[in-house]
Amino acid sequence: MAYIRKLPSGKWQATVRDRSGERHSITDPLKSVVKRWATEQEASISRGDFRDPRLGELRIADWHARVSRSRGIEEVTKDKNASLWRTHCQPEWGKWPMVGVTRLEAQAWVDRLKVTRLARHKGRAVLGDDEEVPFLSPATIHDAVHIMTQLYTAAMREHPPLVTVNPFDHLELPKIEPRPIQFFERDEAEALYAALEAQGTEWRALAELGMDVGLRPGEIDGLHGHRVDWLRGRITVVDVMTRKGLRGHPKSKKSHRTVPVPPHVLEGMSLLMTGRDWRAPCRCPLVTDTPADRVRKLADGPCPGLIFTAPEGGPVADAIFRQRIWYPAVEAARLCGKRPPAGEGECPSGKCGEEACDDPAHRIRRFAPRVMRHTAASWLVQDGVPLYDVQALLGHEDYATTQRYAHLAPDAHDKVIESWARRRDASVTHKRKEARPS
Repeated sequence: MAYIRKLPSGKWQATVRDRSGERHSITDPLKSVVKRWATEQEASISRGDFRDPRLGELRIADWHARVSRSRGIEEVTKDKNASLWRTHCQPEWGKWPMVGVTRLEAQAWVDRLKVTRLARHKGRAVLGDDEEVPFLSPATIHDAVHIMTQLYTAAMREHPPLVTVNPFDHLELPKIEPRPIQFFERDEAEALYAALEAQGTEWRALAELGMDVGLRPGEIDGLHGHRVDWLRGRITVVDVMTRKGLRGHPKSKKSHRTVPVPPHVLEGMSLLMTGRDWRAPCRCPLVTDTPADRVRKLADGPCPGLIFTAPEGGPVADAIFRQRIWYPAVEAARLCGKRPPAGEGECPSGKCGEEACDDPAHRIRRFAPRVMRHTAASWLVQDGVPLYDVQALLGHEDYATTQRYAHLAPDAHDKVIESWARRRDASVTHKRKEARPS
């Protein structure tokens, strides 16, 4: 029952106790105000939906720490979310109370993110205000806002809720424009294969597997010999190598698939397994391993079942592969088949010499390693392979993802072209009839 008393100051104070026995009070010059408040709070306590107004004073950083500890998501996702929080959210909102953020302040934060440049560009930290560094992508801004939205959604689902509104919901975010499909042409791919082979035969086999079969980078890096049917030329996609170790399941249900392998790619992979006991138990660090287990497995040496390994013998790290293998090969690749100049004066600047080439027209385009998967899909569609078969090969969960390549089909615009031809023929025939003498 509420306790109402008059204070020496002349004001009135009402006190109620929740089910845990904790007291909550309010003070006001009018007795009717505190009495009405006490009646409302007692009714809320009896219904079980009493909300302590002080709950909203919890700092956002403290709430983020509690939510992060309780969420059952994969380590890779945790790392990505932690990076977004540390870079874009915590400096702005960490010290704010949950109840203190308004929608206008949240929108102003989004507007500032739109004119914020990347902290890292082309693998290097950005120093100063470099105008050549691009701004944050709309996708990154969406992800940062999603982190804050999740925090407030979790707070509103608490019983009783910490807050009653989500100021980050339905903000005016930048539009994510669809990316154009980028892929290598056949001559570019051959030039890249040669440049990769100069660094090691395993890198050519890796690129051929990516550009022919369309496996994701993590699926290639985590591929083990016992997942390959060497007799029938098939790969069962199960394991995925992540930054935190090997994950025993692919990205989605349809990503768990069995795909064919071209004979020349299979032969290159088989050469890499020569002398290895690929049936031995896997020694790759797992995403579920503790730090001590991960150190112990790395100390035991490389996993003999891994088809593609780093130069030092461990799993291929995506970042190291990009910077040490992929991009140097892209820079060295020449459509004319010659090598890049080793120094000044070896060939005329901007020209193709007898042994070395510096002609910009003979270079290949600079794409990230993910272009291998796009290249595989693009080549298949261009050759007339049905989109449903491409979806099954690449493991797309949604058919709409595969439809991005539909414009590359050889008959993609046949109906339109036929319509143009019919209209042109009809126009020519009509003019001939008009010109015919009566």
